[in-house]
Amino acid sequence: MYAKNLSLLLHRELSEQRSYDETLKRFESLRGCGQLPRGRNRAAQRLSNDEIARAILGYVPTGSGWAGHVALIMGDLRPVGGVSASFKGAASLRAAMAALFANDDDCNSLMSLTLSIARIPGNDEYQAKLIFEEDGQRKTTSYVSKYALSLAGAGAEKDFDHDRPLSTNTRQLVLNREFFRNLKRDVDLSRHLDRPLETDWREYETEEERNAFHERLGARKGSVFLNLGVDTTVTWPKKPTRVEFGGHHFVLFPKTKETSHSISIDLQGERISAEDARTLLNRFLSVLSWCDDRHAILRQGWSGNPVPVPVPRREMAFSTMMTWMFYRSLPDDEQLLNCLSYYREGLNAAEAEIVSQEVLSFFKVFEMRRKGPQVGRWIAEEFDAACKNVPPEFLKRFNEDRQEKAVEKYVYENCRVAVAHASKKFTSDADMSSETRRLSVAAEIVRALARHYIRTTFSFSDSYLSDEVNQ
Repeated sequence: MYAKNLSLLLHRELSEQRSYDETLKRFESLRGCGQLPRGRNRAAQRLSNDEIARAILGYVPTGSGWAGHVALIMGDLRPVGGVSASFKGAASLRAAMAALFANDDDCNSLMSLTLSIARIPGNDEYQAKLIFEEDGQRKTTSYVSKYALSLAGAGAEKDFDHDRPLSTNTRQLVLNREFFRNLKRDVDLSRHLDRPLETDWREYETEEERNAFHERLGARKGSVFLNLGVDTTVTWPKKPTRVEFGGHHFVLFPKTKETSHSISIDLQGERISAEDARTLLNRFLSVLSWCDDRHAILRQGWSGNPVPVPVPRREMAFSTMMTWMFYRSLPDDEQLLNCLSYYREGLNAAEAEIVSQEVLSFFKVFEMRRKGPQVGRWIAEEFDAACKNVPPEFLKRFNEDRQEKAVEKYVYENCRVAVAHASKKFTSDADMSSETRRLSVAAEIVRALARHYIRTTFSFSDSYLSDEVNQ
């Protein structure tokens, strides 16, 4: 099975009646992220089952330009409960999907595969659910981020809710047994006939030029690029430019109609970890901000591309109503109004990814009526109730960060005091990647505390339809 033949098959099954040019863009994105063989000289290379699985994952996002990025991340999702709970003992989602093409029995045992993308503020989350039959019983395996370490242990699948959506806004692609049966039949037939590749080479017309362009930007064999968006008004090059700073090279991409300002750095070639790279790039942006006296925010991105890739422009999530229904009145409690202003300030800081301001703003919500020891006692008393809906992975990381320190002392001293004062005892360096990660976890907890405070103290509803909380 050649990539060209597979693109025609998947276009027929998954393209939603779009132009074949969109499918070509998906496969170009897959090649660009190293998910399929790259270059004209490898076009006649037959695809492995693993590569076929990657191509299928490239159809999960609606935007063709995200195909490679999503396939890279989703393919590496890990089974909840470890390999012992996974389909055919596969160590990743990609391996489990590849196993479906290994033999007819494995393919026929599948019931369905659900691939999910959830919109989380500031990022996307990915998950998959595979339902299959084994020994006459129906079983379910879920695949989650490899960083969800608490779900990797044996037995974790027993308490895991396989049907719980990742967020209120989750897009899913569901593939059933017939899809994989038909595709496996075509793959087997192609391999049996073993015909030479027939193509017009259209999709490879400019790839040689792109390869030369990427080499000028520092891409080499074995490169693994980290690509991060940047929100800024500082002076920026008008074309992709390779720069040197702090003993390392990275690439600056300019803002276009489709992409944001962004920075790419070769983690492998520069011999630097992702965490140290983020710290270095924060330092770089701090110098630029100082020189121009303008803002520069390093946003999220991804890693794994063999070449530097500009980051697509952010599409802000929003909600609309067909019929506008809003039955809220202006509160007459000045303290409530002040709390709401602090809470919105925290949300705005979260959107701008100024995590120190996010922590401080949310903390001010429940600090208004309680000072010093009082606020600590309130945190200790209300923590469990306030955080009951916080995702378990955030709570786990929060508890790891605070170690043995009491929750109320950690939140006050290591979070509120650290970001609000230039304290020698409780320091916070906003450029340090490890520190921004720690504070981003703490911000989720402080936000939950702030929301709990407003809701319970003022009996203030979060519904568009009523001022009062429904009891």
